[in-house]
Parts: sequence; structure tokens; C-alpha cells
Amino acid sequence: MAHGTKTAASGSDGLRAAVCDAARAAGWPPPTWLATSELDPGRVLAQQAVKDGAELVVACGGDGTVSSCAEGLAGSGVPMAVLAVGTGNLIAANLGIPTDLRSALEAMTRGTDRPIDVGRYGGGLVVGMAGIGLDAAMVADAPAWLKRHLGWSAYAVSILRHLGDRGIGVTLELDGVRHARRRVRTLVIGNFGTLRGGIKLLPDARVDDGLLDVVLLAPRGFLGWLPVAARLAARRGESTGAVERFQARHIVVRTRRPVHREVDGEMLRRSRVLDVTVDPGALLVRVPRPGG
Repeated sequence: MAHGTKTAASGSDGLRAAVCDAARAAGWPPPTWLATSELDPGRVLAQQAVKDGAELVVACGGDGTVSSCAEGLAGSGVPMAVLAVGTGNLIAANLGIPTDLRSALEAMTRGTDRPIDVGRYGGGLVVGMAGIGLDAAMVADAPAWLKRHLGWSAYAVSILRHLGDRGIGVTLELDGVRHARRRVRTLVIGNFGTLRGGIKLLPDARVDDGLLDVVLLAPRGFLGWLPVAARLAARRGESTGAVERFQARHIVVRTRRPVHREVDGEMLRRSRVLDVTVDPGALLVRVPRPGG
């Protein structure tokens, strides 16, 4: 690594030491450690790392940190490695990046760089998923202290609290054509499609197919979630009245009233529009070598 490795993280001293040890064992120069903050969860740090000549940026954190670092790296040609030490870690899981530190460090030093698609909205980036309805309420209502104590289970608690929320009227536009007008309980746009527990929310989603996937969930009433959950657990991909899926390069969702929106586990301000366009192969991610 002629120009060194930049590490954007909020991790502990132990994590920092592990990264430095792995870099030394690989024959790399000592990495530069850049601490994320609420004001900059990674985007500006990653951009500065590129300007400074870094050949690899390592994002240490959860999906929010990874997504923010990706915003600073997309289109730069500089790869991003991931050390998943957050609550959700869906991005790492869907890219096959190990969540245990030793294996993740091996992927960092010995892996291969894979180009993946991203979704662009306004000035931001979707690496994994963006959504409204139950999806956004789950994120908004899972406080930081609960996530620290319960981890991913904090989201499960939040979901249960919002299963009875009223639906949202949406208009869905795919590649410039108005495709559907529905009342949904949640809508998710995904670059990948697997949730915790191996649930295939978007079974046809691929991170390198040049497309975005979208699913609309519209169960009737509280008990209507039971057949929807069963269908998702059974990994059945066909659309029904309560579960509809589509693919497009450009997806625009319009709502009748401003609603919460989330992107990769981070909340956005309320709005009536969620507009996402795919940027094929824009991000390089270091992943384990096949068979490694």
C-alpha cells in the first residue's frame, strides 16, 4: 500500500490495534485512523482520504457508517473494506463480508475488489436499502441505548410497536412510467434483498445487475401481517395482493403526505418523495476471495 490505508471508524482501542496489526502483518505502512462523528459519519473523511492518496478505506461500524463512507468513495476507484461492528450490519452480510473480526481483517488484507451498484437520491447514496412506512418507523423508534443493550433485537421490539400503524398512500413510478397507486404499510427499495435470519425480502435483487428492486407490503389489518410474514419466510418471490415486487433503474415513490424515510438504517427528514436512481458499478468493495 504505497499511499497507506485510511480507516474511518468510531471503534475501541482494541479494534484499532487489531487493524494496525493486520496491516503490519500484510506488509502495509501504518494506517491513518480517522474518527467519525455525528457531524461527519464518514463521507467527508473518505473524500479526504481519496485526496490524500489512500489506496484503501476501511469503514469500521454499522450500516450507517459504511453507507456514509461509500458516499465519499463512489466513483473514485478507491476500494472500501468493511469491519462490521454495528447493530444491523446488513451491508456486510449481503456482500459476504464476515462479521467476526479475524475473518473480516483477512478479507481486508487478502480479499478482492468487487464493483457493485449503488442508488443515488438527492445528494445521498443507497448501498443497501431505503424505505418508508414500517421500515422507517422501525429505525426511527429504535433508540441508541436500546440498540447498545439489545443489538438487532432492538429493531424487533420497534417493529412490534408499529405493526398496527395506518397505511400510506403511494404512487410508484418506474423508469419514468407511473406503474401503481397503492395504500401500503411499508415500501422498500433495495440494491440487495436479504434481511436478518436469511429472509429474502427482495429475492431477485443483485448488487451488480444494474437494477434496483422495490417491494410493496400491503397487509390488511394487524393479522394481515401473518400471511405476509409466512410468505417472506418461505422465500416465495411471486407477487400477490399484499406483496408486490418490481425492478427498474429509476424508482420514484410519491406519498400523499410527508413521511419518514430511512436509508441504510439512518433517518432522513420527512418528505413526500423518495427518488432513487441506480449508478451501476460505482463502488468498489473489498470482499473475501471466492473459496478463501
